[in-house]
Amino acid sequence: MAEQHLQPASEVPTSIGGAGQGVKIGVVMAFVLVISIGIVLLANKAVNDKKAGVLENQQKRFQILTHGRAEVISTFLTNLSHHGDRLIKSDLFRLYAAEIADYDGDLSVLFGSLHSEDGGEENDTSLAEQLPMMENMLREFSTYAGFINARILSKRGEAYIATDGHLPPMEESQIAEAQAAIKQNKPQYSNLRKTVRGMEMDVYVPIYPPDAVGGTDEIPSEGAVGVLMMTRQLSGKITELLANTALSAKGEKTRLMQQSGDVFREATPWTAEGFHEVTVAPEIGENGHIDFGVRPSIENDERQVYSLGVRISGPKWWLIQEIDYDAAMQPIVDFNRTVYIVAGLGILTAFLVAGLAWWILTGVQSQRIATEFEALANKIDDQKRFINSINANIDEFITLKDALGRYTYVNDAFATAAGRSKEDLIGMDTAAVFGFDTAKRLESIDEVVIRENRKETISEPIFLRSQRHQFQISKSPYCDAEGGCQGVVEVYRDITEFVAAQEKNKRLIKSAMEALGSTIEAADPYLGGHTKLLAGLSVEVAKAMHLSEMDIAEIETAANLSQIGKMFVPNEILTKPGKLTDEEMAAMEEHVEHAYRILKDIDIAEGVLKAIYQMNERLDGTGYPKKLKGDDTIMLARILSVLNVFCAMIRPRAYRGAKEPGQALDILGSESTKFDSTVVTALADVIKTPSGEKLLGSKE
Repeated sequence: MAEQHLQPASEVPTSIGGAGQGVKIGVVMAFVLVISIGIVLLANKAVNDKKAGVLENQQKRFQILTHGRAEVISTFLTNLSHHGDRLIKSDLFRLYAAEIADYDGDLSVLFGSLHSEDGGEENDTSLAEQLPMMENMLREFSTYAGFINARILSKRGEAYIATDGHLPPMEESQIAEAQAAIKQNKPQYSNLRKTVRGMEMDVYVPIYPPDAVGGTDEIPSEGAVGVLMMTRQLSGKITELLANTALSAKGEKTRLMQQSGDVFREATPWTAEGFHEVTVAPEIGENGHIDFGVRPSIENDERQVYSLGVRISGPKWWLIQEIDYDAAMQPIVDFNRTVYIVAGLGILTAFLVAGLAWWILTGVQSQRIATEFEALANKIDDQKRFINSINANIDEFITLKDALGRYTYVNDAFATAAGRSKEDLIGMDTAAVFGFDTAKRLESIDEVVIRENRKETISEPIFLRSQRHQFQISKSPYCDAEGGCQGVVEVYRDITEFVAAQEKNKRLIKSAMEALGSTIEAADPYLGGHTKLLAGLSVEVAKAMHLSEMDIAEIETAANLSQIGKMFVPNEILTKPGKLTDEEMAAMEEHVEHAYRILKDIDIAEGVLKAIYQMNERLDGTGYPKKLKGDDTIMLARILSVLNVFCAMIRPRAYRGAKEPGQALDILGSESTKFDSTVVTALADVIKTPSGEKLLGSKE
């Protein structure tokens, strides 16, 4: 019936029209089939590329992590071996070791007397007489350097000086490692072992004769005559080195594997056993490393992981980075799911398009499209009225300006605030509404938005009807279909009350800090006014050094709270007129830990907490509590370090009078190894300014 309605019976037979329609439908279906095959092929390629990319990125990240940590461990081991340099490079220990090395008999005979090489008179001091002094030196070195014990060994691996007061027998492995250090003329490191004290390791450093020839970093041609053996507890250090970092992903672990003979074991200092035997050791390449790939975990051979290992220079250690197979593949699985869903939607879309094309070919869709366009136009009109009604009733100001800065649209709120009608404002520029100075500031931002085609948000004070308002203004580019910027859309949000409340809160917080500082100073009569002076000078020095507003606020807070820990120091120590004893000084230095304990659980900026904790450190490492050196101390703490000492020197104490500011600066300047010279220079400039003179004038 439809075909009869479309054309007379005398015209082309309907069979021909039907055949033509069938051909068109066949072409459409063939097009859909080609599109579907193309989508599937592209999806498979995207999946394969994603998998290769994810695994490549995983390998690169593992290489960065493992090589970085391996370098840290190697540096740590090298530093351990250098701890004994001062001891073993002394002529006394070298001479002692050389004499022991030349003696083939019972070592106890040497402890009685020692003749000179030419067979002449006895030396002034026999080996036996020197032995207690050398044992004390070795014991003091071991305690100071943080070793459990230390021994001096002969070339045969026999111990003849030890920190523990006796000479316990050496294990065969220890003798072999000591002799290896002599033979190879370089430090040797034992494998880790579990003891009642935790995870331990021995370090063997060659000792050379006193007349050995060679530079600081050269191996003397004469060869070693003995070995310094040092035992170190490493449980905490190994645990720290294996802890996950911010770069570690979910499912990742860093493990340390060591080889003893043919046995591989994983070091687990946090467990009671200390080690976990590796049942399936990863294949080690010719370069000594473990290549990136899929293999059983060294912790559990039933669990598959992606891993990569790096051989650490020195001991037979490998640092291995692992990630669970499922965790490594999760991004690929998620991507596959997304790609195939999108591919399915693409194919479905192709079929829908084909159906739509078929519908159009039947001649029915034209009228429906016209109807939909009419409905769409009506809907657009409705939405336009809806948007206009919203713009007319919101409090924020909304405007649209063309590229020349003239208003082409303003909402009711903006017109009301400007005191003009919307019609009057159309065509005006910013200067006509807000004045020349304000317009100059706002239009400079408009130029950036149009030139760089990006959004900008600013906060500006603007006078409306002779009343000052603080506005947060968001400016966005208004672009045409081709992406060309045609103007600027502005949204003004009045934050006057918010800014006023914020300023009030800042004043309240500052008053609270100053009150707390006064309370702290009540614990020590000599601290009166110290905190206020310290805070004031710290802010001025920070400004002179061009620190950020955030740093300036943090250093002021840190200065006001810097003395809080002294509330817990006994009053008799705080007010003692004479020099403090070592015990009293240790108790006084505890104020830093007291302050950290009080402030660490408070919602306080990390920079404030670090500045308070580190302000008593010195650049050369002689400060406290951690003896940090150089750049290990943050800049805020270095500023407080200089100013705290300066403020203390220019105020009197029971045991001395106050120094003049110039004298105090000279002293600080002469201590360039302890105090940051840039801070001292900035302080010297600040005290010459009116603000600095005012602060120093009120220090009494």
